[in-house]
Formats: sequence, C-alpha cells, structure tokens
Amino acid sequence: MNDTNESVSIELVNVSKHYGSNLVLKPFSLTLEAGGRTVLLGPSGCGKTTLLRIIAGLEEPDEGSRILIGGKDVTNVPAEKRRIGFMFQQYALFPHMTVAQNVGYGLMVRGRPKAEIDAAVDRMLALVNLERFKNRSVLALSGGQRQRVALARALAIRPKILLLDEPLSALDAQIRHKVREELAVILRDLGITAVIVTHDQDEAMVLGDRIVVMEGGVIHQAASPEEVWKRPATGFVAGFVGGSNRVHGRKEGDVLCWLDRRTPVSALRQGAQRGLEGWEGKTLVYLRPDEAKLVAPESAEDGTPVAVKDLHFMGNFMRITVEADSGELLKVNMTEIPEGVAPGERAKLVARPEKLMVFPDRG
Repeated sequence: MNDTNESVSIELVNVSKHYGSNLVLKPFSLTLEAGGRTVLLGPSGCGKTTLLRIIAGLEEPDEGSRILIGGKDVTNVPAEKRRIGFMFQQYALFPHMTVAQNVGYGLMVRGRPKAEIDAAVDRMLALVNLERFKNRSVLALSGGQRQRVALARALAIRPKILLLDEPLSALDAQIRHKVREELAVILRDLGITAVIVTHDQDEAMVLGDRIVVMEGGVIHQAASPEEVWKRPATGFVAGFVGGSNRVHGRKEGDVLCWLDRRTPVSALRQGAQRGLEGWEGKTLVYLRPDEAKLVAPESAEDGTPVAVKDLHFMGNFMRITVEADSGELLKVNMTEIPEGVAPGERAKLVARPEKLMVFPDRG
C-alpha cells in the first residue's frame, strides 16, 4: 500500500534553537532516512517537540541551521509549502464538521476540485478503516476513532513527510495499546517518512525503526530500538530506557566497586569495558529491574545483602523495592517470589556482571 508521494529524507545540519537567552536545542546534525519511522524520545521539556516544529516550519531555527528535505534546502520555506502532514497531540479536529469534512479540509483550503477531494477522503477513510463513519460528527467518535480521523486528514494532502506529536497521549490507557499497534501497521504499510514524538519508551519501540533519545536539548543516541536497548550510548539512555536502577560505584584499577561488590572489569559487557578504558574513580552503574533477582540470605549464590521494603503486584510480575546497606533503593521484577522474601526481611540481590551498564561519572 502506498498512497503517498515517494518518500524523502530529512537532513538537519548544525541545527540549534534559542528562546531568548535560553538554549533549548544544542547544535547537532542528523539525517533521517527516506521512508523511515524515526521516534524522538525523551522526558518532557527535552526539546523534542521544538525539533518537530522546526522540521515542520512552524518554528525558525537559529541562524546557521539548515533543514533539507529530499536534498532541497527548505530552511526558509514556509510551513504550508513544505508538503508536510502534521498530527497534533490533541488532534485539533473541527467539532462542527463531519468526519469526511475534517479529512478533506486540507485539500479544500488548497482549492482542489470536489471530485478529487471526495476520492481522497474515501481512500483515506478506507486506509484507517472508518468508511462507515464518513458522515458522522467527530463529536460522536471514540478517542481512538478521532485519532484515526486526524491521521487520515494529515495523509489526505499526500505529504512527503508525516509528523506526529504525542499522537496517542490523549487516549485512555485501555485502548492506547490497541491503537498503537494499528498506527504502527499503517505507517509501515505506507512507507512514508515519519517523525514521531513521544515520552513513552514502549511506544517508541513499537512505532519506530530508529529512536533518537533526547534530554536537555541534547541528542544522546540515534539508533535502532535494539541498539538503544542493548548498547545505550550514555548513562542517561541506560537509565531512561528500561527504567533502570542507578547506583554509584568506583573503578579501582581492574575492579568495579558497587554497593558492597567487587566485580572484575573483565567480567563486564564489552561496551562497558571499552567505556571505562583509561578511567579511574567514580562511576554510575545501571541495572534493569528484570535483569536482577532476589534470593534468600542463606543462599549460596553470590549477591548483595539488602532489606526488602515493599512488594507490588504488577500483573505479570511482582515489583520488589529493596534497600542496600548503603541506603540506595533498587527495584527488582520477579515472576515468582522466593520463600521468605517479604517486607521487613533480609535477602540477597543477585545480578550477573554482564547485565551491568557502567559509565564514568563525570559530574
């Protein structure tokens, strides 16, 4: 299925953005491949929506920045001439219009003939499986249906690029997962160049074939979902993706000291070993909750003594909060709780060295 023009690449060259004296996007260069689905992932206020609006032409970047779409410099081209579809966070549908009128609005304001508009509306509603709602008021639709109307409207103008700003945030949690899967299938089938903003890492993993992790106006990593998960480029990525525990450690010669453990650096994953080459002193150690386990204090397994503070049923697993003797709190996810592991009791935290993500602490 491909109801759009040929996909195009996006090149961002030395792009930065100030609001007055406040630098919200630090200078960077990045190429987004034609036909790719790139997710801008990061916490609120990290600059991802600002970057999306710069691509759209709704914000002007700092002087010296360049935006190229399909190899053409569009830095000074107004938004309405960039052939970009934009799906806003709250959908921005017109409440007094029908579904069909909303979908065809972009073509209508461009002065396209009625027959062309009608044909495009029918194609787009078929694409998002809303044909039978064509003449219904958008006020009568569910949140998921409105999301699909907004997507159809963005695609009706046959954009070269589709930009989506937190496209699922207005949905109830109950239907968010379902609509997320539907949107992923539609974007994949279309083959259009898409850029999606989200703060939800699960959403990023499903919707994107490339993830750009941002924080504080800085791009920390731009890579495939698998690469971001398995080989985080910075401590921020390691902590943000996967909700990792973070504890302080030290590298002393060939040994990593963390909590009360002394782990040979040679036992760490290769990426961690490379990152610590030539470094001596403070480190940050990250460990994902599902890559650790708890055992009884008397177990023969080698682990760190901890106090069990709390347990929470999370559906498919139990989340256990423990406190190390150093006072640091950690989360552990387990599907089966060992006997004796309960609030107020002692246990041992066990984690294989190759599961640790370790970075020099330059702070």
